[in-house]
Amino acid sequence: MLKKLENYFQTAFTTTYNAQDNSKYWFITEDNCKFGIVKTALSDAERNLLLTLFLPIDNTMNGQNNSSVQQKWYDFLNNDGKELPFLQDVKTLRFCYFYLKQPIEDLHNFKEAITGGFQQPVILMMDDTHGIIVDEKPQVVFDKEAFSQLSDTLTSDFFVKIYSYIGQLHQADLFVKEKFSYEYQCFKAIHRFADREKSLTFHEALPLLLIHAPSLVNKNILSNLFVESMQGQEMLDTIQVFLQCNLNASLTAKKLYIHRNSLQYRLDKFIENTGIDIRSFANATFVSLAMLLLKSENY
Repeated sequence: MLKKLENYFQTAFTTTYNAQDNSKYWFITEDNCKFGIVKTALSDAERNLLLTLFLPIDNTMNGQNNSSVQQKWYDFLNNDGKELPFLQDVKTLRFCYFYLKQPIEDLHNFKEAITGGFQQPVILMMDDTHGIIVDEKPQVVFDKEAFSQLSDTLTSDFFVKIYSYIGQLHQADLFVKEKFSYEYQCFKAIHRFADREKSLTFHEALPLLLIHAPSLVNKNILSNLFVESMQGQEMLDTIQVFLQCNLNASLTAKKLYIHRNSLQYRLDKFIENTGIDIRSFANATFVSLAMLLLKSENY
């Protein structure tokens, strides 16, 4: 892909990254390769296409990510930062991605308003219309309704339309940067191809990905927390039977020859470990598809 871009843009294209060079639009691939294209060589349509394919690096945003925590996260996700940006007491993370219809003039108060909706958020602006909320103290099960209400408030207060995408619950470890990259690519594809909803979770997005961007669908996009939960035979059998019984707890307990309270304990454990409330239809659909994906790639 980079070779084709180089052939097309020729001298306007470079892979020698210079954070001080604001004459170019800078991007980073999912393999962490950085490249830039002279701004005057790109049409609006070409830039929008590149934004759907690659993560933008907007150096003017460094000034907007001005706290030490924000800068650490920005460097970790976009540059070559190797230092983990989260504290030792942070065990799980969730990334929320938002796209604005137009740039925000009062960015400081916009960030302050978002902060009130989370316990310990880090808000990063990737460019003037794309941002990420790093939730360092996430609820196990994301409250989509409360988040939708927050989005409505932001829309009315700042006169901007917001599209939000809520990521999976992730383990806070060295792999979270890779998981962020996969997840971000998936949401960019959904934002480009699917009918845009005001707020969409990753679990709701998987069926859309299979339709609109099947090349992105592989087990790497799944949270390690989910993959690890499926490695225990007892949990795997429980979830499989629960899905086969159409989420009927009584019938599931009967087929597994266990008490209903024992089944509830296992389901609660699954929810606690993965952040997926499998008792809802949308999440159960995600789990069913994800299990098929894991099974097919393990053969």
